[in-house]
Amino acid sequence: MTVPSPESTGTWILGRLFGSPSLVVTTFLVANALWAWWSLGRSTVATAATVFNRTQDRLGPQTLKVGATWRITVAWALFYALASFVTQIWAGSQFSSGQGGGIEELLLWSAAFGAITVAGCFYLTPSQGPRHGDPRWAPYVGMMGGYVCGLIWAVVVFTKRGPEPGDWWVCPAMSCVGALGSALRLRIRARASH
Repeated sequence: MTVPSPESTGTWILGRLFGSPSLVVTTFLVANALWAWWSLGRSTVATAATVFNRTQDRLGPQTLKVGATWRITVAWALFYALASFVTQIWAGSQFSSGQGGGIEELLLWSAAFGAITVAGCFYLTPSQGPRHGDPRWAPYVGMMGGYVCGLIWAVVVFTKRGPEPGDWWVCPAMSCVGALGSALRLRIRARASH
């Protein structure tokens, strides 16, 4: 008679309790996927309720909504006018082969995403900020963070192959996502603190 080893005994006990290893892994993956989808759905519903709830929105020159929208409008116009010209100079330099779509395309993408950012910032920013922190410049900080991410992507990609017409949407789009993400976060924090 052979004495069973601890490993074979442990394997036998776990096999009796949980079944075959493939069944355990499959069950774990399915349960984990269902939990992830459930969490995503719950977060989506909570975020949608926050975005579409307009009960606390008020308009007025002293509200955070108007002030943050005004600041992002001025900051976007000044920043992207300068950034478009600097980008056009870089596009023609030795570090980037080709001119891309030119200054007209740069300004067109900047204006298009600027309009989306201003409208979205006005819609998403709450009238009254959260109780803690200084929320006045939050969309601007998001815009700059998005610009940095878009700039890193553009420098890496454009120095390898050069910009082409239609490529100049990257930085304005990332800035738009950053600004609107900051405004949404501000709205969620304001709703939670009141």
